[in-house]
Amino acid sequence: MDKIIQDPDLDYYLIVTGVHLLDEYGKSINFIKDDGIRITSVIPMFEDNHGDTGKDMVKATGRFLVKIADELARLKPDIVLAGFDIGANFAVAAAAAHMNIPVGHVQGGEVSGSIDESLRHVISKFSHFHFPANKNAADRLIRMGENPGYVFPVGCPSIDALMNVRDISAEELSKEVGIDVTKPYLLVIQHTVTTEADEIPEHIKATIEALKTFSIPSLLLYPNNDAGGQAIVSAIEGTNIHRVRTLSYHVFSHILRRAKVLVGNSSTGIHESATFHVPTVNIGDRQNGRMRPQNVIDVPNEKDSIQKAIEKALNDQTFLKKVKMCENPYGDGKSAERIVKVLKEIPLGKGLIKKVFVD
Repeated sequence: MDKIIQDPDLDYYLIVTGVHLLDEYGKSINFIKDDGIRITSVIPMFEDNHGDTGKDMVKATGRFLVKIADELARLKPDIVLAGFDIGANFAVAAAAAHMNIPVGHVQGGEVSGSIDESLRHVISKFSHFHFPANKNAADRLIRMGENPGYVFPVGCPSIDALMNVRDISAEELSKEVGIDVTKPYLLVIQHTVTTEADEIPEHIKATIEALKTFSIPSLLLYPNNDAGGQAIVSAIEGTNIHRVRTLSYHVFSHILRRAKVLVGNSSTGIHESATFHVPTVNIGDRQNGRMRPQNVIDVPNEKDSIQKAIEKALNDQTFLKKVKMCENPYGDGKSAERIVKVLKEIPLGKGLIKKVFVD
């Protein structure tokens, strides 16, 4: 968006929805406003007192699908840019494709299991051109029948965002998150695995029990609001682990790069942590199938395994040397400029929106 704003030939409409609007998840729409980003419209997805089940996810997506169709008809954009594996991005891609608006999909072609993978692939099939993070993902999109001429490996744009943040002093960071960031800490980000909903309480319990064995503090970022997320929130609220609901990407970038270890199952551990050479303990199946940088240790949802992996990430000098030298296969911080170049040059005629499976 910054690159689009800077380009005299491009303009944008921004629709804000999902957890960005929820108080219980930090109402991060305020971060967007603080950055001076123009918001075109706001579409709430979730009802008051919404539940925490797969049914609630479906209803929220359906609610947004109906409303975004009206917005697309009103705004008449030349292109819709949809990202990743989020329900709202699935809805906007499906709506735009039905309305003959070209769709570009950011970071398709990756595998991870659970509903995230299904959403990611279906967004790709509704999309007309693609911005995968690397050649591995690009090749998979082509095997899925996408036109090779419309697949552009560009890297992961969240790396760009995290690399290009304002300087923040240690004092300001400590005040923001409530711990002394000049001392060692573990950063914990653990989400639900929607296909293992019944096991979520045991999963987070194993992580918490492992964290308790370390003398250095943990800073836990609240999970997203996928089905089962409330079980994680309930579990962590009964502990003395320090936690924050949400962070601006400016603050998050500095918190990530200062962490001794990233623990959990967030895609941050796969996509971005290697850029800052942060050892990562990846727990469970949520990121199955994704290409691993060399800073990642995979472990099951089991206390002893998590504990041993954290110990290795803290103290194993051979591993830490490898982490210090590792490269990130997901990008180099120049993804945004590559995406904007394609957005400016891609032909928007019927040849683009008339999709066929390419053998």
